[in-house]
Amino acid sequence: MAELQDLSRGMPVDVAQVNWSLKALWEQEEDVVTRASLVNFVVYSEAADALNFNTCLMAEITREHACRVILLAVNSLAPTQRVQAWISAHCHVTRAGARQVCSEQIAFLLERCKPDVVQNILFSHLDSDLPLYLWWQGQFSDQIDHQLWNWVDRLFFDSHAWREPVRQMQLLRRSVATTRSRTVLCDLNWRRLIYFRLAVAQFFDHPWALEQKDAICTVEISHDPEYWTTAVLLISWLASRLGWKLEEKGDPEYRFRSAESGGKVVVKLIALPGPSIGQVKVGFNEGGLDIVWVGEFLEATLINQQKIKQMLPAGGTSLANLVNEELMRGGEHRTYLDALEIAERLWEV
Repeated sequence: MAELQDLSRGMPVDVAQVNWSLKALWEQEEDVVTRASLVNFVVYSEAADALNFNTCLMAEITREHACRVILLAVNSLAPTQRVQAWISAHCHVTRAGARQVCSEQIAFLLERCKPDVVQNILFSHLDSDLPLYLWWQGQFSDQIDHQLWNWVDRLFFDSHAWREPVRQMQLLRRSVATTRSRTVLCDLNWRRLIYFRLAVAQFFDHPWALEQKDAICTVEISHDPEYWTTAVLLISWLASRLGWKLEEKGDPEYRFRSAESGGKVVVKLIALPGPSIGQVKVGFNEGGLDIVWVGEFLEATLINQQKIKQMLPAGGTSLANLVNEELMRGGEHRTYLDALEIAERLWEV
């Protein structure tokens, strides 16, 4: 098996021979490996070291999720047009230890190629029997071919690094809406918040806290300066779930009004180096809820006449962890779409 394991570095092949080369590879190794694939997982990037970075990343992701990986590294500033291809395999030993389960990978470096060439390369190498998941890394472009969304089942992206989040979301909404696409939006920035959202939500299962949900008067969120968009998404989730209406937008405060009680809610963001979200403090008229990121756990404290403390998992924070979490869940993310309507208003400068 040394030969197949060495393929993790990638074997260069002629673009016209990619599928033939993969077929020959699996026929050669069929006695000792099992090829597995549940989805087409395409990763698009314009970063300089995209192929090496994403190959390492997919080696982690395919431990949990078998897929046909297609990496598209695009360099539109190259002096001449050129397309290069490599094939490789991400192999992991089964628990029984007798065979390896392998996910195949096709990597392309596309230099100075027009969008239609990139799209043709992609579609000619998909497994047509499997759904298409596309992970678009970085900023969206005005050059996106709107017809692409007719084929994409789930679109992965990460809004935390967007320089102009409102414009980016407008580009995405416009392109997806134009084709009436079935594409499900999977924002890794939203997935980054899952354990904080669960921690907040589960404390409202407590009868006393449930009675206080319309008596919330203050919210403070401490966040790393690089994760302002993440903090805004968390505010937007609270507002959408609790029926708050935005009245005033400032820096770093937002003022809402509760639709149920009519009371005012002041939300303050505090930028501090550390975890993406370091602490969430929810203040009631009497008492409150405090959730702090401590190592691998969230320390949650409900304060009324007494303190009720609980340690909850904080979850993984790496890109591989976030993608694996997203791949384990289906659905249309309607809660995210509700929060996004508020977030777009808060993201506006």
